[in-house]
Amino acid sequence: MRTKHISSGQAQIPIIPDSRFEEIMDKKVIPYLTSICQTGYMEILPGGGSLYYESYCPQGAKGAVVISHGYTESIEKYKEVIYYFVKAGYQVYLADHRGHGRSFRETTHPNMVHVNRFTDYVKDLHAFVTGIVQPSCGSLPLYLYAHSMGGCIGAFYLEIYPHTFQRAILNAPMLGISVGIPALAGRILGRIMMCLHRENTYAPGQHAFVPGKNFKDSCSACLQRYRYYQRKREQNPLLQNSGSSFGWAYQSLNACNFITQKKNCKRIAVPVLVFQSTNDSTVKGSAIVSFVRHTPSAHLVKVPESKHEIYNSPARVLRGYYDKIFRFLSAAGQSDITELKVD
Repeated sequence: MRTKHISSGQAQIPIIPDSRFEEIMDKKVIPYLTSICQTGYMEILPGGGSLYYESYCPQGAKGAVVISHGYTESIEKYKEVIYYFVKAGYQVYLADHRGHGRSFRETTHPNMVHVNRFTDYVKDLHAFVTGIVQPSCGSLPLYLYAHSMGGCIGAFYLEIYPHTFQRAILNAPMLGISVGIPALAGRILGRIMMCLHRENTYAPGQHAFVPGKNFKDSCSACLQRYRYYQRKREQNPLLQNSGSSFGWAYQSLNACNFITQKKNCKRIAVPVLVFQSTNDSTVKGSAIVSFVRHTPSAHLVKVPESKHEIYNSPARVLRGYYDKIFRFLSAAGQSDITELKVD
């Protein structure tokens, strides 16, 4: 298995310092992104059911990046990530997944994350890429950046549509979920709840949004970055996704089981850079390692001093993190990911 530990390096763009994060985001980053942002809604279901999306298209872009966000997240959480990609010379496209942010919901519970079929996420992503992204970016090389649940969607997509993206980055991908019981038992329980028509109720331990969440229990290792988005969540009900339904948990466990099977991993045809936090209690590290072992084109990078949301780490960690990302993307002409020297 190809594994590296991340080390500090010179990023292509300056990383926002922790101490001035809110000030720089509000006074510099957001105004700049707003000036090049286009927004819209893409209809997924006839007669209703649209995905909200945003695109950022700087002049002279050398490539295009599609971002697939994580569980309970939204576009709004990725403004810093978008900024770094744009400043590095990439167009950026992203949509709120169904059941998240400003996109349509499949449940009447305002905070619940629910999906009828996990493959709907994959179909949505493909519709977004083919219907919005590719007509806009034209012949630019296309890359994927996908985090957590979005990484699960992204990995699934790479197995079903192996030639759409030229390269992919999976950030702490949700390829295994800790549910307190063995995955098989969780899938059996989920199936039972489906048969009882309880799929649209909160799974055990899941609940509606609660303001004032403790930073210590969060998935972020940077207090300033955590607080910045948390304030936005508390001010906007559309950003208050919280606990999952039985249906989401069942569908997600099935998706993880499918994606990590060796025969399916081998379908991936493009280089994949997989980031794993060394302090992640949200997703199963063993599932990430297994996925990398079964995917010939995948390369694992472990990130110390981070938590599940690696992109919300302190600036000292992000410098090396983004250095790895941009060196990986700049090596797009190489056929073998192992040719990329990451240290």
